[in-house]
Amino acid sequence: MVRHNNQIPNAHFHKHWQEYIKTRFDQPMKKIKRASRRHAKAARVFPRPPGYLRPIVRCPTLAYKNKVRLGRGFTLEELKEANIDVRVAKTIGVAVDHRRRSSNEEAFKQNVERLRVYNTKLLIFPRNPRVGPKKGDSSKEELSKAVQQKSQAGVTREKVVAEARPISDEEKKFSAVAALNKAREDKKAANKEWAKKLNKDRT
Repeated sequence: MVRHNNQIPNAHFHKHWQEYIKTRFDQPMKKIKRASRRHAKAARVFPRPPGYLRPIVRCPTLAYKNKVRLGRGFTLEELKEANIDVRVAKTIGVAVDHRRRSSNEEAFKQNVERLRVYNTKLLIFPRNPRVGPKKGDSSKEELSKAVQQKSQAGVTREKVVAEARPISDEEKKFSAVAALNKAREDKKAANKEWAKKLNKDRT
């Protein structure tokens, strides 16, 4: 019994926590289910590949910039360089992303080369088999040898391992703090010069 004018005990111990937790006991079965769906889709869209061709991009931020992965789609500039029309790209299995920008020249050339290689291996089936192939369609001999590509090629993650070497005298003398401070001072001085020139032009 509670003594004096204190709160009556009303501890809530019956929380029914079993209803609020999530378990993943079905994870192995879900994995099998996803694989069977992929196989079913590949069989359904044969001889087309199950997915779109996607570019090779690097992850953002300094921490993940060395990680290579598949992007959402090719830029308009990359398609233009590879001589592929944007309206035709999706019809031949090439993903397009009009928002991405190619700021790295090396990555730009890599993706353009990826598109060109894809274009050389591309086989276009006639829309109506009864009518026969039209201009731009592949020949019957080429179509008879068609093989379905089920995986995205070209994404290789190379592990860069630096070789051990002795530290040079220049590296021992180098001070990162001093270099950063000098760069900051140079930037401040350049901004002052720019502001002075701007005020002079206005007057």
